[in-house]
Amino acid sequence: MKPSMNKFMKEGEEKRGTILRGQQAPAAGLNAARRNWMRKCMYILGVLLLGGIVTVFSLSARPLKSLAGGPFEDVVGAIKQGDAGNLSRYLDNTVEINIAGRSSSYSKAQAEIILKDFFSKNQVKSFELLHQGEAGGGSRYGIGNMVTGGGNFRTSFFLQKKGNSLVLNELRFESK
Repeated sequence: MKPSMNKFMKEGEEKRGTILRGQQAPAAGLNAARRNWMRKCMYILGVLLLGGIVTVFSLSARPLKSLAGGPFEDVVGAIKQGDAGNLSRYLDNTVEINIAGRSSSYSKAQAEIILKDFFSKNQVKSFELLHQGEAGGGSRYGIGNMVTGGGNFRTSFFLQKKGNSLVLNELRFESK
């Protein structure tokens, strides 16, 4: 032991290599095992962190169309709420509306009045979209069952592609 180390030893303690009596130094093999274990833990944490980051970025890379909604989803939501105002945002200049077998073509303004009247007489309790699809040219349609205070209706609608947008040009409320 170095002479400078002697001053740290208390009286009566013997020198035994680098180990002082009454104290135990960790074994060199134990330190190596701890270091290996820490390396493995850090490696696993790094892999998990990297996997989490990749997952977050891949989920955020989904198309905005499915996250933000669009005309189709807005029309379904307006029907579920019985909201003629939001439904009218997507009406074409002329709209065919069929209510309980009575069908006619209406201007956008007339169609909004008819839809407000229909929904005021038939408070929507629920609407279940049963089928949706795409027609030629990017147009879309939906078919569902609507339960109202005034009866049950098989509801269908057609959104036609006009320019860069979809417009609602046909609505059917057929009594069940």
